[in-house]
Amino acid sequence: MPSLIVQHIFVLAAGETLAYLFLIAVTKYMGRRFGMIFCFGGACICFFVGMISWQWTDVWNLERFVSIVAIVLISCAFGLIFLYTGELAPTTHRGTVLSASSLCARAAGFLGPFVTDVSEDSRIRLAICALLSGTAAMLFFLLPETRGRAIPETAEDVTARRKEQDLNNVSSIMKLKVG
Repeated sequence: MPSLIVQHIFVLAAGETLAYLFLIAVTKYMGRRFGMIFCFGGACICFFVGMISWQWTDVWNLERFVSIVAIVLISCAFGLIFLYTGELAPTTHRGTVLSASSLCARAAGFLGPFVTDVSEDSRIRLAICALLSGTAAMLFFLLPETRGRAIPETAEDVTARRKEQDLNNVSSIMKLKVG
């Protein structure tokens, strides 16, 4: 039993390390917005794939493997959210916005383990996680990309950036091309 706990801790530590190394590549090549969409969307897909019942050893099955991949993606998104949020808000509001995003992340981290109490069926738990991460991915389509742009200093700078990217009209988001 103690060796199993050590294995779980090792996999967790390796996953967190991999997530933060992956964060560097995601930020550099995908940008902040599409990086968040990729991380949350990938986690959503992993959770849905995990619903397939496939056991290949006594310990490992498809659900466990894709859940680890999803945890790496969510950990990457957790690190990226602070970078992205800091670039979205003007200097005058940045502390408040970062505190609010930290509060939401910590509340979700606190409530996350209670998903296991929802149902005995792991497919329902995976569906809840997939729904939440998929919703988060969709919500990031509403935010502007900040890569290569100046950090806003005032609220007027944010308004000007939104007009520049034509994000004031929500229906115009459907017209934006990915890339």
